[in-house]
Amino acid sequence: MDIKEFANKVIELFPCIIKNFKQYENNYLTRGEITLPQFWALGYLDCNGKSKMNDLAGHLSISPSATTGLIDRLMLQGLVVRRDDAHDRRIVWIELTAKGRGIIRSISKQKTESLIKVFGKISPGDREHYLSILEQVAKITVSLPNKKIKSIRKKNEKVI
Repeated sequence: MDIKEFANKVIELFPCIIKNFKQYENNYLTRGEITLPQFWALGYLDCNGKSKMNDLAGHLSISPSATTGLIDRLMLQGLVVRRDDAHDRRIVWIELTAKGRGIIRSISKQKTESLIKVFGKISPGDREHYLSILEQVAKITVSLPNKKIKSIRKKNEKVI
């Protein structure tokens, strides 16, 4: 199988896999009450504690204004609080609420259970091999230049 066929097969399989994993979970993320970027933001705050808005924007690779909108929506649900810095008006701090922390823990627990259900049916050797490949992919994606792929439309070519 050449690399283009491989890429097309992965593109075909990912939505199916994600959809089928969702059947094992019932939480804010799978019900569409928060988006994936909002989940990433909550996860970042859970790991890093109180964080500057600009640091969160950098982690998510989105603009500060987009981060503000994302945080505003999380605040409306009571998942985060925003506080101005007492010494520097330019700094805005974001922190998880107890509710936000509980939601992250619940989602993580369900994801772990889902992975155990699915990967429990795969041999330990195959799981190790799969994990090794995922680690390679993670290293490669971290090392690639941080440039968004621009879609170029050529005659009879799909736009990505």
